[in-house]
Amino acid sequence: MANLSYRDSAPPRLLTVLPTRVRRNYRGGKLLDRLEGSAVPVDSDRPESWIASTVEAANPGLPPKAAEGLTRIKLGDDTETILAALIAGAPAFYLGARHVETLGTQLGFLAKLLDSAMRLPVQVHPTSAFAREYLGAPFGKLEVYYVLAVRQGVEGHIRLGFQHSPGRDRWKQIIEEQEIAAMDACFDRIPVKCGELWIVPGGMPHAIGEGVLMVEVMEPSDLVVRCEFAREGVVVPPAGRFMGRGLDFCLGIFDYGEYPPAEIRRRSCLIPTRLLCEPGWVVDRLVGSERTSCFEICRIQADRRGGCANDGRCALAIVTRGSGVVAVGDEQVALNFGDSCFIAAASDGLIFSPGAPGAELLLCRPTTPD
Repeated sequence: MANLSYRDSAPPRLLTVLPTRVRRNYRGGKLLDRLEGSAVPVDSDRPESWIASTVEAANPGLPPKAAEGLTRIKLGDDTETILAALIAGAPAFYLGARHVETLGTQLGFLAKLLDSAMRLPVQVHPTSAFAREYLGAPFGKLEVYYVLAVRQGVEGHIRLGFQHSPGRDRWKQIIEEQEIAAMDACFDRIPVKCGELWIVPGGMPHAIGEGVLMVEVMEPSDLVVRCEFAREGVVVPPAGRFMGRGLDFCLGIFDYGEYPPAEIRRRSCLIPTRLLCEPGWVVDRLVGSERTSCFEICRIQADRRGGCANDGRCALAIVTRGSGVVAVGDEQVALNFGDSCFIAAASDGLIFSPGAPGAELLLCRPTTPD
């Protein structure tokens, strides 16, 4: 992957994010096809679009695909490139000097659009502490879900934590023998609805239900342990199950605590913190440093044109309701529902002009370690 250099001209500060579809071990993506303007939207093995990623997708057991998962962007002259390459050509400009000193050219978070046509396999991700100690990796995979839509005729839900914990030894047996009925009995359905924000810490077994469209923001890794080897005809290859380590090693990742649904909702369905409330312009912090040291998510609800100052960090802006125009200096991009743009750390801030009252914009920023 070639680096891009901007010695003779200033790099663009506002980048249009292009769909970057990624293969996964479940079906979905029909709603993403619609957002992308496909004439014949279908569910397929590419149910996710990685809209802010400098991390390649891990798909062991599938045919290799170069640069899979690396976010693609469009420049002002309609040329396309990889976000990671653009950052490598001007790292302090895009990420900020402090960020580069501490994290290098790694973005610091990973964001996706995810559209499930089937319930995902039960899985778990390591905590950052586990990843550093046992995997030699800088990040685990804490995740945050912002629910955008639920397909018609479907009750949106997730599995999250054990409601009926089997304990480590029995869980090992359930996975080894693929006792799916017994696995199902470990979980209750946790209902989710549009506009809710859910946090999934490392170690927590979970599965996204069918028919859910969401923004997913997480620590920047693709580390996953998959507990179900086949669902609805989709088979997880052996190489894609246990991170190449084996089941006994992976059993140390799980939180075997027992959490009733009400406790899960109290712990994991996050309540926004109001930062600013003016006529036609409301800003909430959805996730901050109290829940993760990797990223912050804020939500702007706009009935009118307004601005948001920069603080020396880059940002991903995603329209999650309605439409609008994001402007940075003399650069601007029109965004519809589900569209996103990347804003350089060197920007002074952004202006958002909603297409109609009731528009909503998410801003995702990395958190620079102290």
